[in-house]
Amino acid sequence: MPISFFEGIPEDQRAEVTRRNMERRFYALAAAVRDHEASARRSAPGRGHTRASDERLYLRLRQICGEPATQEHTAA
Repeated sequence: MPISFFEGIPEDQRAEVTRRNMERRFYALAAAVRDHEASARRSAPGRGHTRASDERLYLRLRQICGEPATQEHTAA
């Protein structure tokens, strides 16, 4: 049986911890999207900047979701 981070925590508390973690991730994602949109509005029109800012947003999304960045995205 795999070891769980929640080992020893009662079932009802596990659900609450999970809910709070998901809520934090959601708010962090929302903040990242707002920052991205504000940055896009401030920037001069051009594909290069939009592409770079999109990549930063996607990288942040992966960080928030606890996923490792791929080599393709760390090179950018």
